Amino acid sequence: MLVVIDPVAAAQVTVQTPLSKHHTAVEFVRPLLGSKNLVTMEGKEWKMWRGIFNPGFSSAHLMSLVGRMVDHTVLFTKILDEHAAKSTLFELEDAATKLTVDIIGDVTLDTPLRAQTSDNELVQAFRDQLKWMPLPTEMNLFRKYNPWKFIQHRINAGVMDRYLEKLLEERFATRRQDEINHGSSKRAKPIIDLALDTYLSETQQSRTATLPAPFKRSAIDQFKTFLFAGHDTTSSTACYIIHLLNQHPQALEKVCQEHDEVFGSDTAKAAQAISDDPFILNRLPYSMAVLKEVLRLRPPASGVRAGQRDVIIELDGKRYPTEDCMVWPASYPLHRRPDLWPDADEFIPERFLVQEGDPLFPVKGAWRPFEQGPRNCIGQELVYIELKIFMVLTLRSFDIQAAYEERDRITGKDSSALTVDGDRAYQVLVVTAKPAGGYPAKVTRRLR
Repeated sequence: MLVVIDPVAAAQVTVQTPLSKHHTAVEFVRPLLGSKNLVTMEGKEWKMWRGIFNPGFSSAHLMSLVGRMVDHTVLFTKILDEHAAKSTLFELEDAATKLTVDIIGDVTLDTPLRAQTSDNELVQAFRDQLKWMPLPTEMNLFRKYNPWKFIQHRINAGVMDRYLEKLLEERFATRRQDEINHGSSKRAKPIIDLALDTYLSETQQSRTATLPAPFKRSAIDQFKTFLFAGHDTTSSTACYIIHLLNQHPQALEKVCQEHDEVFGSDTAKAAQAISDDPFILNRLPYSMAVLKEVLRLRPPASGVRAGQRDVIIELDGKRYPTEDCMVWPASYPLHRRPDLWPDADEFIPERFLVQEGDPLFPVKGAWRPFEQGPRNCIGQELVYIELKIFMVLTLRSFDIQAAYEERDRITGKDSSALTVDGDRAYQVLVVTAKPAGGYPAKVTRRLR
């Protein structure tokens, strides 16, 4: 393995000559995402499907879907209110995951998955599939080669594919009816509609009475990919926003002050203000800086690539052949290099607000939680919007605190020794990086 923790070297294998995904990564995610997903596609096939889905993930189009995201986040705050009223212990990561799943279902397929309020067949199968996916580094041979794992993979994949095929067919029928009614629906188009428009245009097909089979197959796998990304990245970042701001109350106060200045001190009016004018979210520079600093310190994911004979990394006068290597541009150590990031282990959102020339100003290419180059994360704008809405609607109203000690008392297990740098909310690899133990929490209404 060749671990890359330098921005210049990382650019050589992700931007200048983007290496293909390593076969172990492809094989690992196939049971979960299928074979036609943007994570593992390569070459012309990847370029085609990335182009098909790009319009739906543009910042301009996502802004038209903000009202939907607000509605789901308001429901999330009501659930927090219930936890506060009952003083219940709950896992914040699980609650945030259900929120992101609801948002993804709505903005991509115009479908209410209702993960926050009920059990959902798709979500259950998806999460069960995750449980049956031991990491490539798994040393327990029974867990790694358990024959029931492969049977369960097929069962869960079948459940997910049939569920999504039904949703796609229903959405296509709704779309056809809307065309017959000359666009009577006033709702903004979900991402899947823009993708289908682009697909039909690029394949030079006129209006069709049936959903094209190639589009259906790829769309099913792409939706599972978007669900996976939100399930495993946005939700964990939401937890770390809460956690790191709790550890840095001065930064929390600055965020709340910014929200007061933009939305007014009446927190009950913020949701409607965002729905009425989604672009108001662009007036939150400090909140965005906090979000970026959280992603620097707690990047949720990275990927491995396959070296090539003709790709040799050149750095500081040395040459590093990549042939036969698993090449890993590793964001976590890169984000904490003290020669690139002053006070690298400290939480300093201001480093994303200063001007070039300031010692805190980030080195070009050193911040890469979504990777860079043509294979960067297609959904990063959605992540920014989701999490800014999450911050605005929760931080001033709720005090959410980690409750690891209380869970220890309830379970009778003392896990206090399980820390990293004294922090019990360290990241653990569960397909992607998540807060240990699901971030057990208690919440109270904030008095301001």
